[in-house]
Amino acid sequence: MPQRVLIAGTSPLLAARLAARCLTATDAAGTEVVLLSAVRSGPGAPAPGRRELADYVMRCGTGDGVPDASGAGRLTVVCAEPDAVAAELTARSAERVWCVVPGWDRSPARGARADAALTGSLLTALPALGARGYVHVGPDTTPDDGLAHPAYRDLERLAVEACLNAGVSWRVLRTAPVVDAGAPELGECPPGAHRLLWALHSVRAEIADRVPDWFERHPLRVAGTAGLGLPLLDAGQAADGLWRAGGTGDLPDGFAAVPRSAPVPLADVLARAGAVYGVDVCPVPDRDAFDAADRLLDLRLTDVRRQSVPLPDADAASAPASPCSSPPGGAGGGEAASAPAALSPAGQWEVFGAVRARQSSSGGVRDAGLRRRDVEVAGRPLTLFEGGSGDGPPLLVLNALGQGPGFLTRLCAHLAPHHRVVTWQVRGTERADPAWGTRHQLDDIDAVLGAVGAGHAHLLGWCTGAKIATAFQQHRPDAVASLVFLNATFRQDGRWDGMDTKYEADLAAVCRALDRRPDRAARMLDLLAPGAAGGRGSPGARDAGVLGVLSGALADEVRRPFRDAEVLVRYARQLVDLWRLDSAAQAPRVAVPALFVCSEFDGISSPARAREAARCFPRARYAELAVAGHYAPHDRPALVAELITEFVRAPHEVADLVRHAEITWHVDTEGTAR
Repeated sequence: MPQRVLIAGTSPLLAARLAARCLTATDAAGTEVVLLSAVRSGPGAPAPGRRELADYVMRCGTGDGVPDASGAGRLTVVCAEPDAVAAELTARSAERVWCVVPGWDRSPARGARADAALTGSLLTALPALGARGYVHVGPDTTPDDGLAHPAYRDLERLAVEACLNAGVSWRVLRTAPVVDAGAPELGECPPGAHRLLWALHSVRAEIADRVPDWFERHPLRVAGTAGLGLPLLDAGQAADGLWRAGGTGDLPDGFAAVPRSAPVPLADVLARAGAVYGVDVCPVPDRDAFDAADRLLDLRLTDVRRQSVPLPDADAASAPASPCSSPPGGAGGGEAASAPAALSPAGQWEVFGAVRARQSSSGGVRDAGLRRRDVEVAGRPLTLFEGGSGDGPPLLVLNALGQGPGFLTRLCAHLAPHHRVVTWQVRGTERADPAWGTRHQLDDIDAVLGAVGAGHAHLLGWCTGAKIATAFQQHRPDAVASLVFLNATFRQDGRWDGMDTKYEADLAAVCRALDRRPDRAARMLDLLAPGAAGGRGSPGARDAGVLGVLSGALADEVRRPFRDAEVLVRYARQLVDLWRLDSAAQAPRVAVPALFVCSEFDGISSPARAREAARCFPRARYAELAVAGHYAPHDRPALVAELITEFVRAPHEVADLVRHAEITWHVDTEGTAR
């Protein structure tokens, strides 16, 4: 019988699969489907648009990947921000409502919040929608797989209670994570196999950006895979199982779960995926011989190991698969289903190859799309770069002294879809520039705010830009919404002595000498080699190896302050002036939230000093990136942009919202960094 079905989800992949299944159901001829995607777009995980979702649904409906427009006239796709879902529902009606909240967000806290918001909006709207049936799809979790979040069981209880009160029939379904070649194009990375593929892709890209042929000579070692298997549940099979359990109108109220597929040995999955990505993945018994590259992969595989399951022994493997059953305490319903077969080796090759192809086509260097214009400040031109979109105050990106925009291009490209971004060419080192000290830099920030028509802004300072941002907040407290410090140097005369990196110590000696004897500049040009710095961080830190090599894209940028004697003298005097600035005295008066993002292997700006500086800020959060160097905003732009975006949205919750194994948070119970 024709009806209208509303399928709303925080997983565009699974919700779209269910929409395709509904449109092609033999008993659903003439059924209209509204697919509502409630996904908040973020750096590294862009939410799909209406066209992408509609095309994907049509492809899934054919089963062969070829678009079929026969159901297009019965499909309506709506994309809404999570906080706009309630308003969107006021214009809808539906006899059956699906709420698809499988808990697949990379951040459990962020995902649980978004899933709870969608569930609450749908349950509240059930009477107004005219719904007669409600199907809730949540995660099928175990206590140790990294997905179990008590909020999801609370949502199930809330759904049952709301349906009983409204007189609506209900089904609560659970599903394990899925594998699907279309996940990257929908901006989704479900737990399990997709996180494994992302780990290989991201580590390979980060290393190849430095040494393109490194993988021709070096394997990546992995540990902790023995005896573990990874379930590989095809997304189409999962959608079919969910539809059988909840799509038929005469099913009784109750619980059901899509059976998990038999696990595939994790070592085998890694070997196949490594071959697809051109990486020799070598299992080892322990981590004792790991280098920095191995450590990075190991960290990014952390939740993959949590989502793995023990492999059955030979006797258990030969026994028949146990049928699907209702969870304890739940009402049964529907026929028991046998566990689906795991994705075959041939299927793995096909899916892994398709995922890599999509990652490669969408994961290249992005264009920030910033427009250049010159404004006159103090009688001289100041070059601005601005662009992006987003509500709220803009992000003013303060570059390091003496540097060009190339260091931050990738970061700005990841920020621009979510924020209005403004940066500029820091003055004072070019031959045509007059002497330009810290006070002049503050005047430039004032001028930039006026030029872009902003009363206040979030200030983002990289390297030496952090001290200037702090000084501006004291100069214009009302103009600063928050402070973000990336790989900050808070070097200061007479403070935090003994914490210099080797590069800082050498640079300080050269700059002070040039401040007194500028005529020696030509002889000192070759004493500093910034491109070689960053291979070792704080004293005692392990060697960064290939991750300490400078990206080839920055080879010319790092030489900018050292290209000739006159520029070097100007740069040296700017630094000497900055080192006189007492940021430690200013910091306790900074009333706005501050985020420090530093790197374990920063061999240019001391992470130890940044941690000490963070103690002085009353509302600071400090995040340290493992096996990362000074140029982390360039090397890991999506991760850094995610930190910035979540901090701007919810500064006091950022440590809970961005949880990755490669991030170490230093926050005490009072919220002050330590």
